[in-house]
Formats: sequence, C-alpha cells, structure tokens
Amino acid sequence: MSGPTRRELLGAAALGGAYLLSPSDEAVAALSRRPGVGFGRFKDGVASGDPSSTAITFWTRMRTEAPRTGARLIVARDEGLRKVVATRIVPTGRAIDGTLKVRVGGLKPHREYFYAWHSGNDVSDVGRARTLPPPGSQQPLLIGFSSCQHYARGFFTPHIDAAAQDLDLYVFLGDYIYAERYIQTAIDPRRDMIDANDLRSYRRKYQRYRSDAGLRELHRLHSSVHVWDDHEVENNYTDNRPAPSAFQRTAGYRAAFEWLPRTVYKRDRFRLFKRIPLGAMADLFLLDERQYRTVDAADKPLRLLGDAQLGWLLGGLRASKARWKLIANPVPIAPMDYGNGQRADSWGGYDLSRTQLLGEIERAGIQNVVFMTGDAHTFMVNSLSSDPEAFRRDPSYTGSSVEYVAGSITSPGAVLPEPEVQAGNPWTRQYNAAVHGYALVRLDAAAMTTEYRASDLSRPDGGTGAFERFVQPAGQTAITRETLA
Repeated sequence: MSGPTRRELLGAAALGGAYLLSPSDEAVAALSRRPGVGFGRFKDGVASGDPSSTAITFWTRMRTEAPRTGARLIVARDEGLRKVVATRIVPTGRAIDGTLKVRVGGLKPHREYFYAWHSGNDVSDVGRARTLPPPGSQQPLLIGFSSCQHYARGFFTPHIDAAAQDLDLYVFLGDYIYAERYIQTAIDPRRDMIDANDLRSYRRKYQRYRSDAGLRELHRLHSSVHVWDDHEVENNYTDNRPAPSAFQRTAGYRAAFEWLPRTVYKRDRFRLFKRIPLGAMADLFLLDERQYRTVDAADKPLRLLGDAQLGWLLGGLRASKARWKLIANPVPIAPMDYGNGQRADSWGGYDLSRTQLLGEIERAGIQNVVFMTGDAHTFMVNSLSSDPEAFRRDPSYTGSSVEYVAGSITSPGAVLPEPEVQAGNPWTRQYNAAVHGYALVRLDAAAMTTEYRASDLSRPDGGTGAFERFVQPAGQTAITRETLA
C-alpha cells in the first residue's frame, strides 16, 4: 500500500491533523480543535470487524500513563486519508486497558475504506477495511477461516498468506489465545509463560499474541469476526461446571471483547451468536459453543448450544433466502472416533443436540448448509447426517450437509493415516493432521470451492501453499476432491 509516510502522518498529528485536511475536510478541522485527544503510542496494531453492508467496527489500543484519555479515528476512501468520510474522537482509559473501539455507519456497500488513529504524539498504521455486499447482491465472495493459534507452537505465517488475499471477510473460529502457560521444548520457536486466569493476565496474553507480525497484518488489512472456544478461558471448560469460576470466565470474556473489534449488545454484554448477511450469496451464523453448555449433576453433557441459541439458529436457517448458509462452528460436529470413542468436549459429547440440529435441517429440506469448523487441529472434510450409521450402511450416501475443518494455525493434531481414520469414520472424505494453515472459501451461485492451505511455521516469513481443493456444487452435498502438489 502506498500513501503518506508514517513520519508525515506523525507530523500531522502533532499539528492537530493539518496534513490530513483538504478543502472538503472541514469536519476534521473542527474535530482537531476539540479536547479529548491525549498522548499515547499505538504499538498493538489496528483492526476492523463485525462488518455489515453499511457499517464497520474499528479498533486499536493506545499505550498511555493517563487514567482517562482519547484518540482520533479517521476513515477515508483513499489510502492517503485525504477523502475523509468519517472522524471520531474515542475515549479510553485504564478501565478498558487502553483499547479504543467505535462503530462507524453510513458507509457504502462492498466498498474499501482506509483508516488510522492518532493521538497527540503518535499515528497508528493505516488499516484497510471492507463493507459487505448489499441485500440482494449476487456478488461472489472470498472468505478465510482458521482456529487454534498457539503462540509458542510456531509463527502465525498462515495469516501472512491470508492477509495477501482479496478477502471479503476473515473468520476466527476459536482458540485465538491459549490461556495456559506453555513450557517451551527444543522444537518450539517461541516462549509463552503467561498463565492467564484473571483480567490482568488475560490482557497480557492478548498483547503477547498481537505481537505476532502475521496476526497484526491480517487484522490491519481485513475485517474479521470471531467466536471463542475453550482456550480463551480454560481448556475444555463447560459454563456451569464449578471450575473455572464465574469470576475467571467473566475476566476471559471481558478481555476478548476489549481486544477484538466486535460489537457489544447493550442488554447482553457477552453475546456472540449472530447472523451476518453477505448479500444474497450467503448468511453466516456465528455460534457460541461454550457459554450456554449444560451438564447434569454427574457432569454428563446435556445441551451444547442452549435452547435459546438453538432455536435462534434453526429459525434463522429456515428463514434464510441466501444461496449458502454458513455456520461458524468452533468444535467438530461429525462423530469422530479415533479408537477411544467420541471426544466429549465436541458435539460428540452432545449427541442429542447434534441429532436435533441436523434432523431439523433435514426435515425442513434446507439446502447448502455448510459447517466451517475449528478446534480439531486437523484438516478434514466430513459429510453430515442426523443418522451417521447411514454412511456405514451405504458407502455412496452423501448426507444432508458438509463440514469443512480448517486444521490449525499452529496447534498439533493427531497424525493418523487417512485410510485408518476413514475405516472407523466412513463420513470422512479427507483427513490430514500433519500440516498447519487455514481455509480459503470461494462462493458463487454455482458452487462453493474450499482450498486448504498449509504453511511453514518455523520462521516468520515461512511460505504457504494450497494442498487440497474441494468443489461442492450448489444444491448438492457430494463434493469433488483435488489433491494438489
């Protein structure tokens, strides 16, 4: 990206924003005379998120000694920030860890915008964001998704490749951080000894993760959405079990909302689940598969989504007029068994919830339902049915929907031969836990094309390349597979 240099922008900030002005930028000039912009440095990157066709949430963090202060956001149509469309002075302080977040509306659909923050003595990197297509649009889409980015296990090089793509949206499917400390081994390239269990330590953990250049660049260039899994709080937790405590869960949730560019519901502070329309091409349903889990007195799993969220999801799927119904699904829904039974911490521990959801999709005849899944540390494709035994009875059965599991950014998985996995799990169409990376999805009216991309995690500039490609025609659950070099 070309444009003004950081030195020029910094000079403009020191002069109250004069460099950014053009004859039509009277609003910026007025804001530059208002109080509220303090001194502080932007060393944790910039981000945008929760986009709609007319609005985007913008984020950064200002390091300052002031208990309360603020910074100015400038949003423009051009990279040089001369064609300004919006400015905001946003307050911050110690109570929210110096984070700054504001939602800007009145934007044009499916349009690129550029933005920067400035304080009295610093200017952030210039970020880029994109609004989503308008209602009714048949615009094809390009979406990236990933999960499980363990800082100590490797560099986040898949994010560098994703940042270079012409994405409409990026989806983080959980385990954005690993709260637990990790003892570095000889093959691990980085160290992370922070054991997060309170608000201060969760905040430190997010700061540590944002120090990764690949993650910062992905956030700088693409708008994103995020759903959490367990490691944002504690491994394998269920909401109503005694541990972790409500205090710890609240601290983990609060830090996640502070550090990510997501919108807050005023009456439901930590609500994640929502529908994101992407024109007429797709509806994206974000799920929270931790906060509403229930177990019985013996800790036996009962419900994964909770009644309210499940009802919302089923109602949204039935009502959706979009070509593709994408479900951002933090844990695998296929009943995977590697010889020791299903893993209770995934949908495998909640058979009734899975059967109910898939059964309703089948009874309603809802087509083009796709689960985009994280957590497993394995690249997989699974055919889905409310009756998984149908795949054993009929090897040609293709099920009612499809699950694409996007490996992990760095976390290791169960490296097993694909034929061995398929022998015990006949719904599995592909399996590879030996590599790490992310998924790239192209959507149009005719088909969904999913590409699995693997990266070298051993160094920050490691390469990335596609190794599998799947084509799913609209209206079908049968896929074609192309294994790449």
